[in-house]
Amino acid sequence: MSSQFSPGELSSIIVAWIVLSFGLTYTNFIGLINGTGGSLDIVVAGFIATATGFIIHEMGHKFVAIKHGYVAHFRLWTWGLLLTIFTVVATGGSFLFGAPGAVYIAPAATLGYGYGYSWSNRATDEEHENMVISAAGPGINLAFALGFLATLLALPSSSGLLYDIAVFGFSLNVGLGSFNMLPVPPLDGSKIFRKSIPIALAIALPLWGLFLTLVTGIL
Repeated sequence: MSSQFSPGELSSIIVAWIVLSFGLTYTNFIGLINGTGGSLDIVVAGFIATATGFIIHEMGHKFVAIKHGYVAHFRLWTWGLLLTIFTVVATGGSFLFGAPGAVYIAPAATLGYGYGYSWSNRATDEEHENMVISAAGPGINLAFALGFLATLLALPSSSGLLYDIAVFGFSLNVGLGSFNMLPVPPLDGSKIFRKSIPIALAIALPLWGLFLTLVTGIL
């Protein structure tokens, strides 16, 4: 296993991916299990969308942090996992609280690391590094959202699985990216806006604009 992954980290990522994907496709997943309906294409599309919208988002934070000399590991949040499952089951799939875990980052010189971004006293622009690491996640969401949007525009709705993947991928990446770019601590957007408003707006405005197309039904 790569030294960039701590023991148990890959299994934690897989658990988070499965739980989120289950929540996202709950009604179809249950329908397939109990034989009352449900679409396997929808379930597959949900798993792929979660991989791009959440997992690759978190890996963006991880590997950009490592590149800047920090230790970064994905950890499960037990209460978040339970809330994810409880909310989707209790509401029959109409509401999902998706927070199964996150990447924990700290200076490489420290022995331990806690939630969020922690910075050592080094002769570097730590706020700039913080901004770059924070921007990696929503920046990835924006890139995937645009890619899935291009796929949606190029395909007829009768394209089956590929179209379903594009719909789920676009919606999830836009939703998560838009939320994370809100300038509210401890979200990514708060760290980016604090350091550079132009860079923050360059990521946030396209995501927020795409989100409006979703809620207004344009797409």
